[in-house]
Amino acid sequence: MIRTEPSTKSTSRSLKNRHLQLMALGGAIGAGFFLGAGSAIRQAGPALLIAYLLAGVMVYFVMRALGELTLAHPSPGSFAAYTTRFVAPLAGFITGWSYWLAFLLVGIAEITGIGLLVHNWYPGIPQWVPTMCATLALYLVNMCTVKSFGESEYWLSMIKVVTLVAVLVCGIAILVFNFGAIDTSAHVANLWQYGGILPKGFSGLLATLPLVIFSFGGTEVIGLAAAETDQPEHALPRAINGIFFRILLFYVGTLTIVMMLYPWNSIDPKESPFVLLLKQTGFSYAAGTVVLVAISAFFSSTNTILFGSSRLLYALASFGDAPAQLKKLNKRHVPYLSVTLSGAVLLLGVLLNYFIPDRIFGYLLSAAAWIALWMWTSIMLSHFGYWRTSSKDSRAQIKFRLPGAPFTNWIVILAIGVIALLIAINGTSRITFYIIASWLVILVAAYYARNSQQPLRD
Repeated sequence: MIRTEPSTKSTSRSLKNRHLQLMALGGAIGAGFFLGAGSAIRQAGPALLIAYLLAGVMVYFVMRALGELTLAHPSPGSFAAYTTRFVAPLAGFITGWSYWLAFLLVGIAEITGIGLLVHNWYPGIPQWVPTMCATLALYLVNMCTVKSFGESEYWLSMIKVVTLVAVLVCGIAILVFNFGAIDTSAHVANLWQYGGILPKGFSGLLATLPLVIFSFGGTEVIGLAAAETDQPEHALPRAINGIFFRILLFYVGTLTIVMMLYPWNSIDPKESPFVLLLKQTGFSYAAGTVVLVAISAFFSSTNTILFGSSRLLYALASFGDAPAQLKKLNKRHVPYLSVTLSGAVLLLGVLLNYFIPDRIFGYLLSAAAWIALWMWTSIMLSHFGYWRTSSKDSRAQIKFRLPGAPFTNWIVILAIGVIALLIAINGTSRITFYIIASWLVILVAAYYARNSQQPLRD
């Protein structure tokens, strides 16, 4: 075996607390929110708020479980390593590779958002051109030091926060002071007087589930980023505890304001409701600014995704579940081959934007939703395995724990099962269900083929 220098054995631990805080936020605000909110409002009306709130509670408990696992058993593989250890090696293999795929599906959706916005702004520019430029730029950022990635993500995520806070303040000013050029029909009763809270019944609520699940997919990246944080025991609990409040403020809060200002059935599903709000208050330049902010938001989310997917490949290679070359580090402690492979898959999104620009976003959203449900289930099962096999005294040493375990585990898993069943019976997402099922079959075959050629690991 070739001996390596100690400095090349592990990735850098140069991410700070503020980087992790904004990364958690950046992973939760992306294409699903900025591009899909108008369509989701028309599909479900005010019931969309219920969907975001319930899903937000579920994701919060999933992240609490992941946080406890991370502090109890730090690992660069995060939930993939925990699934291997506490569930089964096959489950860990499927989880690691499936999450890598989900990462990149979401990443392609995010760069598709860039292409859509730029193309709508400048119709003469083909949709695939901005996606290619964004992918190449992100590759260069992620090939630099981890600290440079953290700084870029910090400021890109800060743009999202400032913008959404500004939208909230503007919406409240309209409601309270009748500010701007909007008519006096804006009031709280808009939330229920156009067909009630469930104007399209549970079928409308069902239709928005892929978008809602997709929107929260990406919060798990903080488990991977914790391996490169200098003080994870302090940064991780703060990042996870803030998730639920961010959901209340940025998802439920902003969408509530929008549906108070406009009847849900008057919102154009093809237009961002945030741009609509600013346009009708007379801030035409501000509406253009929101488009620029949305582009930066997509760039931010894809930046986090490329980072997380490359670190997951690095961890898979370290555990023997991926080719060993993928764990090689350059002198800046960056797994450059893993970054390159993930970047190459993102480039496939450029081709998809060239061949099927009108359908790609819906397919990616549904497929990523399926894998996100799998990831959350594996996290809760892993936590249950940890809870069952560890002593009460060892669990007590971890100050940041999942409330209500193990009952919380099974409640969340049951909720995930119900959501999966509802999505499965929805005809629009059935094709992606078959695609993901085929992917799982391929992974199972690859796992047993690998094990037939080498001894089983201890």
